[in-house]
Amino acid sequence: MTILELYREKVNELVIEHRQAKSSVIQEEEELEKTNEKLEYTLEAQAISQVIAQSLQEKAQNQIARVVSQCLQAVFPNDPYDFEIRLEMKRGKTEAKLVFIRDGIELDDPLNQVGGGVIDVASLGLRLACILLLRPAPRRLLVLDEPFSNIRGEENRSRTRQMLIALAEEMGLQIIINTDIPNYRLGTVVELTK
Repeated sequence: MTILELYREKVNELVIEHRQAKSSVIQEEEELEKTNEKLEYTLEAQAISQVIAQSLQEKAQNQIARVVSQCLQAVFPNDPYDFEIRLEMKRGKTEAKLVFIRDGIELDDPLNQVGGGVIDVASLGLRLACILLLRPAPRRLLVLDEPFSNIRGEENRSRTRQMLIALAEEMGLQIIINTDIPNYRLGTVVELTK
C-alpha cells in the first residue's frame, strides 16, 4: 500500500467521523431545543403556581388575622389589640411573622409586652382559624385545658365567657374546657373528683 492510499484511507476515516459528529451535533441541537421548550413551559407553570399560592396565602392570612383580632377585641375592648400575619419569602420558602399591634404601634416582644391573657386569647383565635380553614370541614370540636388561666379581672373573664358562647353559636363549634375558674363553666358541667 502506498503512502497516497494510506492518506486516502485516513481521510475517508476522518470524513466518516466528521459526518457522524455532524449528525450527532444535529441530534443534540434538536434535544436542546426540546429541553429549552420544556424549560419554558415549566417556568410558565411555576409562575402560575406562585401566583395561585400567593393568593391562597393572602386569603388564609387575612382570615386568620380577622378571627384572632375579633377574639382579642371581644375580650379586651377597652385596650384593643390588632393581630396581623406578615408573610416574607426567605430561602425560597414563605415565613410568617405574627404581629400584635396596640394603638397603631407594633409590639416587638409580645410575650413580655402584652401579658399572658392576650396570648391565651390569640392562641384560641389561631386554633379556631385552623379549624375553620380545614377542608373538608371536620367536626368542629375544640378541647381546651386551662385555656385562660392568665386572664385577670372579672370583666375580662366575663367577656371571655361571652366570646366563647358567641363563637360556639356562630361557628357551630362544640367547646370542651377543663378549668377550675367558675366564669368559664358553660352548658353541661361535669365535675370530676379523685
